[in-house]
Amino acid sequence: MSAPDLGFAEFFRECLPVVTRTLTALSGDTRAVEDIAQDAMLIAQHRWSDIHTYDKPEAWVLKVALRLMRRWQQRYERETPLAEVPEVVQPVHDVEALHAALRELSPRHRETVALHHLLGYSVSEIAAVLVVGESTVRTHLTRGRAELRRILGGSDE
Repeated sequence: MSAPDLGFAEFFRECLPVVTRTLTALSGDTRAVEDIAQDAMLIAQHRWSDIHTYDKPEAWVLKVALRLMRRWQQRYERETPLAEVPEVVQPVHDVEALHAALRELSPRHRETVALHHLLGYSVSEIAAVLVVGESTVRTHLTRGRAELRRILGGSDE
């Protein structure tokens, strides 16, 4: 194994769990999350000679994973009749309640809030991942937080 391959192997071990947790929190649907995360990592491996030089290569992988997840969700929504969608089990723990509330947000609000509050990304980093302006990120954060407070019953957590 060459040095770049070893670098990717370490990156893979560190990044895959983060991508998987993020996608699970955003979608709540574990059916495709692992496949999507691994697909994003495979794309990263093919582009490793470029992305290993980035300040935050995991942000690039997250961007790819989010796009793959959106495509999967759009395809799944078209292919699955509403009557066949299983009912969501009510969350038992606070983390589960937060994840359930996150899933009720619009996709952009959900992604922005999760990247900021779950992964600790700054506004500028989120703007780079989602390919939007910083003011757009701030707007999505403000609206997403307000919507979360409403969903969670007025809590400021």
